[in-house]
Amino acid sequence: MDIQTGAGTVSRFIILVPHRDSLKALAEYRRRLFSAGTSGAYSFPLAAPLSAVSRPFSRGELKQLAVNIRNLGAKAGGKIQGSRGLRYRSFFGVLLDIPVEESLFPESARGKLLSAASSAVLCAALVDAGEDPPPDEPPPLSFRAAYLANLTLRPLPSGDIRYSFEWMIGSPAWLPKNISA
Repeated sequence: MDIQTGAGTVSRFIILVPHRDSLKALAEYRRRLFSAGTSGAYSFPLAAPLSAVSRPFSRGELKQLAVNIRNLGAKAGGKIQGSRGLRYRSFFGVLLDIPVEESLFPESARGKLLSAASSAVLCAALVDAGEDPPPDEPPPLSFRAAYLANLTLRPLPSGDIRYSFEWMIGSPAWLPKNISA
């Protein structure tokens, strides 16, 4: 699930975005990465890409995926935990305890999946194939409030093609408060 780079190329993802209150420590970590020379620290939103997709998910598909994710966290009282740093292809950040498998996604949306992530990584920075991940471990995270959304990512016409993107996040579909029985 790498980001396509090239003029005019558009990449689409389904992302999980924790509530901003739970991201303060990760935002500070991102600032430290950038100050230390990690160029891709602000190239992707503070979100976990779950899958690259060919077309955006409908509102209903996002809501069903939100229910499925909430039900995964039933053992932990609905909380999603993030513990250690992980690099998954271009993404470096906090590994979340969400097993990302095709069965997690609504059946009506599976035809849109291009490549689901095998690990949900809350992205602190994009790292190039030749780069080593940053040596400092990101902070542990724990959150209940989060939403899913469609993300469209386009390379900017100027800047480093590996890290210079603009993005647009679609309407949020919040994870339900209650866990289904």
